[in-house]
Amino acid sequence: MLTWEANLVLTEKDNPLPTYRQIANFYLPLALTNLIMSTSHAIVNAGVARTPNPEVALSAYALARSIVRIIENPMLMVRQTVVSLAKDYLSFVRIKRFMYILAGSVAALIALLAFTPLGYHVFHDIIGTSPAVATQSHLALMVLFLLPLTTVGRNVYHGLAILSRQTLLVPKTAALRLVLMTVIIFSLANFTQLPGAVSASISFIGAFCVEAFVMRWRALPMLGDSRYLPNRVDGYSLGNREIARFFLPLVITTFMTAAFAPMINLGLARSFQPEVALAAYAVGNSISRLLISPLNMLHQATLAFVKIRVPETFTITRKFVTAFCLLASGLLIVLNLGPLGTWVVETLMGVSGEVANSVRMVLRVQALRPLTLGWRQYMWGVLMQQRQTDLIGKGKTINFVVLVLTLVTLLTATRFDPAASGAMSLVVGELAECIYMQCRFKQVIGISAQPAAAGQNE
Repeated sequence: MLTWEANLVLTEKDNPLPTYRQIANFYLPLALTNLIMSTSHAIVNAGVARTPNPEVALSAYALARSIVRIIENPMLMVRQTVVSLAKDYLSFVRIKRFMYILAGSVAALIALLAFTPLGYHVFHDIIGTSPAVATQSHLALMVLFLLPLTTVGRNVYHGLAILSRQTLLVPKTAALRLVLMTVIIFSLANFTQLPGAVSASISFIGAFCVEAFVMRWRALPMLGDSRYLPNRVDGYSLGNREIARFFLPLVITTFMTAAFAPMINLGLARSFQPEVALAAYAVGNSISRLLISPLNMLHQATLAFVKIRVPETFTITRKFVTAFCLLASGLLIVLNLGPLGTWVVETLMGVSGEVANSVRMVLRVQALRPLTLGWRQYMWGVLMQQRQTDLIGKGKTINFVVLVLTLVTLLTATRFDPAASGAMSLVVGELAECIYMQCRFKQVIGISAQPAAAGQNE
């Protein structure tokens, strides 16, 4: 009798090879989703700027969001866990239950800050904000504590849609959230006297809840689809221990990634021109993020289309990833060489002089990032597929250590532009992460191919 792994081998060999059009149809909606999510923050901030005392409101909302984001960061890896581990209806339900329990625990932690004096103490006494900012931040937490639950509610069904290759649903619901968020924030700003941070939190969570509900409604019929997620796969079982073993290294990865920006800002604040360096890095990073952020979804293409025992799928997917990364690098190079870059930096972003020159240096260095990012995303997909997330966590740890060492070296031992040093430390750190994972990559592929081959011989 064949094991479920052996059945998987036969299925992989019977399926036709993916085409570039199929991969593009799968991936482009996910890339668009990242762009929509980036836009949503700017819209909320624009609405908050129209509320009473906007400076206090903007600061308070940014602080409350940053605290919540740090605590609930692990929820961002839910969709990857669903796509990698859910093989049938039962395993999907077990993953969903595990994530909701985790999200409930995280929400309870944030609620402890929100509904006790501890939250005000954190904002006022530990962070050192004014009483007005601390009060609004504390009020914002009373709404934002729901974010872990809404994030899981959405991302679980994102994973189901990705499994079913219905990725167009993801940007559609994200666009719906964007529209609702815009309506709510501008309505509250113009027709109520609510504190701006509270209005922003209500618009964010309210629209998020609607997005999660619609995503669930549209994705639920995909459960039990025999092509992607049948009711049951014989011989496949998934328990909480397996889910935790897969998920925890990804949690470490999210916390490491969240520490990158503060670490770079800390280094730039100690450079010989801290104001120029911090401003230039922030502007350059925000411009490049628009072109780089869609690449963060490339691992989903590898996860979906690479078949471990069909070598041709590696080649097809690798070429697809390479093409998109070269395109992003090319666009960043254009921003440096042509008049478009001057217009974006000086007219659109409104910077000039030393800051503008440093921004261009940042963009030149950032043109390298799509190459390292694509290399990493390609390997991430395969490692997630093979449940080797411990290598992803180790790679991210190496990235962080090398980033810090590179930043300190560039800022203290060279005359390299400080803002560009921040960008270069990102590139060198990612390169070190990629080299480590590449060294382990072929070994993982070779080991993964052995058990199913033995099962097939039975």
